[in-house]
Amino acid sequence: MRHIRLFVLFSLLLSTVVFQPAVAQWRGGPDAVTTGVAPYESDILAARPVRYLLSLGIGASAFMHLGSFEPSCDCDFSEADGVRAMFAGSFRVRYPKIGIAYGVFVTYYDASAEFTRQETRTSVIVGDEPDIEVEYRNTSKVTYRWLSVTPEFAWFLPRSEFFLQVGAELGFPLKARYDHRETILTPGVVYYDGGTENVLLEEQDIPGGAGLRVALAGSIGYDFYFSPMIGLTPRIGATIPLTPVSSDDTGWTVVTGHALLMLTLRL
Repeated sequence: MRHIRLFVLFSLLLSTVVFQPAVAQWRGGPDAVTTGVAPYESDILAARPVRYLLSLGIGASAFMHLGSFEPSCDCDFSEADGVRAMFAGSFRVRYPKIGIAYGVFVTYYDASAEFTRQETRTSVIVGDEPDIEVEYRNTSKVTYRWLSVTPEFAWFLPRSEFFLQVGAELGFPLKARYDHRETILTPGVVYYDGGTENVLLEEQDIPGGAGLRVALAGSIGYDFYFSPMIGLTPRIGATIPLTPVSSDDTGWTVVTGHALLMLTLRL
């Protein structure tokens, strides 16, 4: 009887020694059983879970033409701006464990504007009449539109959904054209043909306007989540151009800004 008790006690001790590592591995989860390495959450180079975020938004864009240009005269056109409705989309890959994300922002910009300037200059009158001072208005209608593709990198404030983004905008021109017209404003004075408007330059492509637009881009935003899969992302941003609108007028550039409210879906 004593031998049986010793055998049973020995068997229990042996089973404890043999099965204890297996139990410890099972409690560590599947990764501990199959790989024996630390779980992926501790791997800062492959932080998880990775979030794939698709956003579509609506808002407004603003633009400002800086510098000046000369379409067909010894005169400068400058100072035009405007605001237009804007639609945009973005795709981001976010690593919440280390607070960074990267992605691409796509939108369409329309910076078309009408430039005007007025001047008074001495003009020759047909016949024996003396020269007189005539007031003129010069107008140049500029059509400038492009598709903007901006690779972005984002940094999230620790324990926050607030982010800062920087990127490089690549603008693919869709249309870049301008003209130049002159109108007499002084009553009773007309051109040789009897009209008060003279076309100095028919509408034509802006020289070098079909070239790639490059700009530095920056924005700030915040991800509000209503559920694990759906949220809203307000964002505001601006671009600083590195390339001119025209190769003939290298000081002519366009600065843009935007304010958007985007619907964000987690894929």
